[in-house]
Amino acid sequence: MTQKNVQNTVLWWVGWIALTIVTFFASAWFWTGIVARHVGTMDVPAARYIWVAAVFGSWMVFLVPLVILMYNRVDKAYEDARIARESTAFEKARKEFRVRTVRIDDRDRLLAKELAQKLKKLPEAVKGGHLVTAILKDGRRIENVFVLGGKDVLGVYGIEKMSFAVKDIVDVAPADLDRLPPFETEGWLRLDGVGTSPE
Repeated sequence: MTQKNVQNTVLWWVGWIALTIVTFFASAWFWTGIVARHVGTMDVPAARYIWVAAVFGSWMVFLVPLVILMYNRVDKAYEDARIARESTAFEKARKEFRVRTVRIDDRDRLLAKELAQKLKKLPEAVKGGHLVTAILKDGRRIENVFVLGGKDVLGVYGIEKMSFAVKDIVDVAPADLDRLPPFETEGWLRLDGVGTSPE
């Protein structure tokens, strides 16, 4: 919540409490005169009982809409606070989760069918995903290429920009899972456009 919203909420609470007190005294003032004229002073036991019932009964009638208003206001305040917390947490996570990204169409990220078949025989680095070294037509070897679902080249670790096309991959070799670099979030380049743009 902004500072202005906090001030408005505090002022609303003060106003609600003041209105609750005012309605009580208004009810007491109204019924005191009527009971005194028609029943008697507070020295009369019946007058005291009638005064209490009338004052508190009227006060409750006034209080019910105030309580409903308070409930709605409090519910809105909690909802606003929840949204503000979630927005703050999302922004914090977005800033900390510094994955660079480029957008490559789904079909252009798919490995050739024979390479996808080969991947089926290789060990997975994580459930549903392979970490491989991609061998390109020009002989270059691109290490730490992440392939999801056995065919979707989803990311590459350790490169600044996408310098090859997935269709140029002619072979894949499993990464040595015992000698992996200390992966850091900002070192990945995602190819599906999800994340923050490259700087």
